Amino acid sequence: MKKIAVFFLTLSLFWTSVAAEGSYIVISGNDGNVLEAENEHEVRSIASISKIMTAVVALENGDYIDQWIIGDEVTNVTGSMIWIAKGQQVSMRSLLYGMMLKSGNDAAVAIAHRVGGGSVERFVKMMNEKAAELGMKDTEFHNPNGMDVEEEGNYSTAYDMALLMQYAMTIPQFREIVATQYYTSEWGSRWKNSNKLLNNFEFCTGGKTGFTNRAGETLVTAAQNGQLEYIVVTLAVPDRWTFHEQKYRRAMETCELITLQPAGKIEQEGYYAQLDEPFEVVVKKEDAGQGQYTMTLDKTKNELTLCWTDPSHTVVKTLAAVKPPRRFCFWRWCV
Repeated sequence: MKKIAVFFLTLSLFWTSVAAEGSYIVISGNDGNVLEAENEHEVRSIASISKIMTAVVALENGDYIDQWIIGDEVTNVTGSMIWIAKGQQVSMRSLLYGMMLKSGNDAAVAIAHRVGGGSVERFVKMMNEKAAELGMKDTEFHNPNGMDVEEEGNYSTAYDMALLMQYAMTIPQFREIVATQYYTSEWGSRWKNSNKLLNNFEFCTGGKTGFTNRAGETLVTAAQNGQLEYIVVTLAVPDRWTFHEQKYRRAMETCELITLQPAGKIEQEGYYAQLDEPFEVVVKKEDAGQGQYTMTLDKTKNELTLCWTDPSHTVVKTLAAVKPPRRFCFWRWCV
């Protein structure tokens, strides 16, 4: 028994030292609740996990079935490649798979050039605009692939990248791509997903790997168990695969989903609001009894606000509220 206790103590100290070297975060994909984190706001080089944003911007601004001929834009690209060449016909779909599964830097540049209207710089501006929209306050992109070139690499935090992954997983095509283990392009290239958790961890639903000498190993993954989805981000954390799996198993043991309000019509002081999806929150089991759920009607703004607060987070949802006009009734007839 003493040996077992010493083993787990050693393991605990190991993970503590691992976290101290880099930064990480574990969040609920359902509502963004931060379940565990260390150095999560420390700005670091992020390497190829930058391509998550490249995929998001491409899917939202490009044509998924687009096809075109590659020009000079990939001539000087280096690093991880899918080896597309000038004069080759490609498709947006296959380039996205090549970028996310094989981490093709040439695919990322080709996508950026196409969606940016012939300008990679314009596409990078779109990446930064999307980051600002998502609240990624400590993020700056300089290229679509994550390469560290002098001082022009991409910089972010574990927290910001978790926000990005949470958003990206709401896009059906993105979810499909990152969950794919093998893909064959229309020109015959076949790629295996570099995310090892897809094979080794039954709950994994996708992710993106990254590495440069400056960034070290970076990794963003998502996992789902029943209705609960989780996201883990690590920057410069060794043994990233084991680390992610351990964090997922811990989260799955300690968290639960609570439905606070079922979908449907809500009535409050004569006002009505429509809730299209259940209002649900993810809480740590130890915090569930300490949470408070409130509904607040603002008659001046015609809004109904649903709010949950517990020791670890607050979730707010605001709905439009309408008060039906009074009906005039005389005896048996109402108009």
